Amino acid sequence: MRVIAGSAKGHRLKTPTVGTRPMTDRMKEALFSTLGDVEGIKVLDLYAGSGALGLEALSRGGSHSTFVESARDAIVKLEQNVETTGFADTSEIIWAEVRSTLSRPATHRVDLIFLDPPYSAAFSDVRRDLEAIVMGGFLADDGRIVVHRPMKEKRLDVFGLDLMWERDYGQAHVYIFCHEDEEG
Repeated sequence: MRVIAGSAKGHRLKTPTVGTRPMTDRMKEALFSTLGDVEGIKVLDLYAGSGALGLEALSRGGSHSTFVESARDAIVKLEQNVETTGFADTSEIIWAEVRSTLSRPATHRVDLIFLDPPYSAAFSDVRRDLEAIVMGGFLADDGRIVVHRPMKEKRLDVFGLDLMWERDYGQAHVYIFCHEDEEG
C-alpha cells in the first residue's frame, strides 16, 4: 500500500499485521477523484489502521488529520507512517476506541471524516457511529463522510445525512454522505 498522489506520492505505508482491510489503490484513486480538491481541509480518520486515508488527504494538501485507532499494532505502524511521510506536525494520533471518542461532544468540526471500521463490525454499530458523528457535531456544515463497508450489507441510511455517492469495488462498498439538505 502506498500514498498515490501529492507531496508524499509513492511513499510505501506500513500496515498492521492482522485485522485490517485497507482500501486498494484503485479505490483510493476513485474516491479522491470524486472528493476533488482537499486543499486546506481538516480530516478525522476513524478506525485509522495504517492511516492511509488521512495521510492521502494530507499528501493532497489537507491542513490537519486526527487519527483514531484502538489496536496497538496499528498505532505503532500509524506513528511510523505519520513520521516517515513528514506529516507529524499536521497530525494527531488518538489511541482510543472510536465509540468513546464519538461519545464526547466535538471540540472542533472537520471537513472530511473517514469511517472505515473492520468488516466484522456490526451494521448497527456503523449506523450508531454515523449517528454519533451527526449528533456530536463533528462534521462541518459542508463536510463529507466516507464509509467503507462490505458489499453484502444492506444499504446505509442515516437520519441527518444525505447519500451523495456510492460505488462497489469487488467485495467492498464505498459511500460518501453529507449533511441532509434542510431545504428539501
